[in-house]
Amino acid sequence: MILVTGATGLVGAHLCLELLQKGTPIVALFRRDKKKEATRAFFSAKNKLSLFEQIEWRQADLCNLPELTKAFEGITHVYHCAAYISMAFHKQAYLQEVNQQGTAYIANLCIENKIEKLAYVSSIAALGNETTSAVINEKTPWNPTLEKTPYAYSKYGAELEIWRASQEGIPVVIINPGVILGTGMPHSPLDQLTEQVRKGIRFYPTGKTGYVAVEDVVEVLIRLMESDIKNERYILVAENWFFKDMIQLTAKYLGKRVPTLELKSSYLYIAWFFESCVSALKLRRKFLTKALVKSLSDTKDIDGSKIQAVIKFNYRPIADYLKQLLNN
Repeated sequence: MILVTGATGLVGAHLCLELLQKGTPIVALFRRDKKKEATRAFFSAKNKLSLFEQIEWRQADLCNLPELTKAFEGITHVYHCAAYISMAFHKQAYLQEVNQQGTAYIANLCIENKIEKLAYVSSIAALGNETTSAVINEKTPWNPTLEKTPYAYSKYGAELEIWRASQEGIPVVIINPGVILGTGMPHSPLDQLTEQVRKGIRFYPTGKTGYVAVEDVVEVLIRLMESDIKNERYILVAENWFFKDMIQLTAKYLGKRVPTLELKSSYLYIAWFFESCVSALKLRRKFLTKALVKSLSDTKDIDGSKIQAVIKFNYRPIADYLKQLLNN
């Protein structure tokens, strides 16, 4: 039996739908009924409510070991998609608890139950970033002297737990997707972007990042799980886009005002400084970090081509994909 964690998130919901359409029975984790209902609404919008009813739901919090232990009964394969996503500095303790400690529990239970294969959804945030290289790939070393965001530290720590499971004999695969575009589930990156554009966003950061369609992420996940590939990681990035181009194209497709003001890194560092002072006075919780400011200004490309050397696979073009989603 296959277990899907994060079944109430963007990747998890799309993964559950695809597996069920292939006739694969699944067990899906949920924390609260409200979250499960979001997945039900996603299936309903796809006219696949009958498939939703085939899911065996098991309630478990990623940080609750007894609940997770019970959820692993009869499980042979695990897709670990669950994670907490936040760039806020004040969320660092919770990020570590959910992403790293929760993944440590998953890894331990995979070892204890002799799981046949574990597929983990990480992030490009967990990749290395060498100052001397203009491109980031799977071989780029993690530089401990460079400050990272709390989210990056939590996902990197989670990856270490997955590799620990591999050292204990569990076949694993890790994917590092870029910003995952897709619709159908609340609070997705694209939904957050379109909300800001509709409100009339005026500024854009100067950096760039990698993007990938959620359907591509799910396809690769399943194909890696069903393959003989093990103990490897793959970046999933279809294209690298400047934030300016992504925001402006989204605004164009939505028929909204196109932002034209550049948000320079110097302005962001000033904002970081003043926010740090205010948070030191306990007047507000700290959000910005130097690492986040740097990432919003970074122009390095992220190479997602390794996966295409091992499986026959073509990424969806991002502009066409955006047009398809936003013009519906």
